[in-house]
Amino acid sequence: MAQERSSRVKALFGALCLFAAVVQLGGCASTAAPTQSERAAIESAQAAIVLLRVQCTIDGRHYEPFSHSLDADNVSFGLGSFDSAGQPGPVGSRFLSERSRRDGWIYFVLRPGVYYLAVRPPQRSDWRAYERSLQTGPRWRIDVPEGAQAVYVGTLSLTGEADPLLFGDRIMRSIDGDASRVEDEHEFAAAVLAREVPVAGEPETVLMRRWREGEPIIIRTPGR
Repeated sequence: MAQERSSRVKALFGALCLFAAVVQLGGCASTAAPTQSERAAIESAQAAIVLLRVQCTIDGRHYEPFSHSLDADNVSFGLGSFDSAGQPGPVGSRFLSERSRRDGWIYFVLRPGVYYLAVRPPQRSDWRAYERSLQTGPRWRIDVPEGAQAVYVGTLSLTGEADPLLFGDRIMRSIDGDASRVEDEHEFAAAVLAREVPVAGEPETVLMRRWREGEPIIIRTPGR
């Protein structure tokens, strides 16, 4: 009887470990080029690779926004579209390579349309508060034009405050949306795409714009 109970406990423990691993992998930041189907959509201009660079300064010092393997430990994003009436929902961070990740580049593959990008710091609260931060954090509007294969939406420079961690490390606690700004590094973006996804060609520069509470949310039926 005791042996049977022990076997059941071990089996339950194993199942819980597997579940935890699946959940963890689901929140992992992904370093991978666009899939074959995404490349086909980009080549036919049915979708575009949308490139964004993020730079962070906290407590007056440089901070790497994507230094961890889990999205919740990095600066992360939500994306709103026509399907969600512009309200951002969680979206995983994707990087073309380790080199581009270290340089702060992320990308999305999006159909033509209007999107709203919400930005939040690493998780420093309970899960419910962390999820709500997509609705309360700073937000930017992204426009993906018809016929575009590659779009560079800008370099987002963020500032904020940090909490100390063990061994002298720091983790971002907050983002000052009013102090954030979008800069144009088109040549840098073009070099990244030429190196990582040459099939996308020269990117169009359509800098994203800050959206503030109370402004109208524009939604447009996405292109086919």
